[in-house]
Amino acid sequence: MRYIMGFIFAMVMAYGCVSDFDCGFGEVCVKKPYTSNGVCMKEVDEYGVQQFNSPRLDSVMPRMNDDGCDFDTDCPIGFRCDNNYKVCVKR
Repeated sequence: MRYIMGFIFAMVMAYGCVSDFDCGFGEVCVKKPYTSNGVCMKEVDEYGVQQFNSPRLDSVMPRMNDDGCDFDTDCPIGFRCDNNYKVCVKR
């Protein structure tokens, strides 16, 4: 199963962002398809364990694709598909 940007996210929408560099440690900037601004969300693996990866250099660019999830069945058990951001989020 393929996930948006190779990650699964736990939704924690504290503030807006333009890139991962605007977010705290352990968070990534998640953008709606075809937009430049997004929200910071905690990054987790398919088991819900938080990940602490370096900021992605390409996160400063707009999200120019719609390759995320469309339905809850596209996500692992315990996650749901956020229809606005097209990413799997922890329930």
